[in-house]
Amino acid sequence: MSVRISVESVSGCWWNVCPDGHGIRNHYLKNSFVVPLAASLNQVNLLLNVEVANSKIGPWLMEIANARTHATTGEIPQHRLDIEVHHLLPLPAAQDVPYTMISVVQPMPVESLQHPLSVYQALLEVRP
Repeated sequence: MSVRISVESVSGCWWNVCPDGHGIRNHYLKNSFVVPLAASLNQVNLLLNVEVANSKIGPWLMEIANARTHATTGEIPQHRLDIEVHHLLPLPAAQDVPYTMISVVQPMPVESLQHPLSVYQALLEVRP
């Protein structure tokens, strides 16, 4: 069975756009995954994008995040999951939800919605 893991599913945000507009809120994810990956790509003049991040998140989770000893629990997350997985309940069956009730929130575009000041100045100078 193959499961696609994305940065968005781990961070709870779309790529660098969270509901609060502050970017990735999970500091562990940002400081242990995003920043080092961006730095290593920057050394070879490449930029971090969604496709690259999503291709690297799976191995990072298995080799680093889920293999470390968690500071709060004192346990390795993967070992704890292996123990607890037998006690987890299955998800309830999907219910038929009318399509109109499902809303997809799209991130705001990064580009400015305001025109350059020169556009407004030109409009003020045009007189009939």
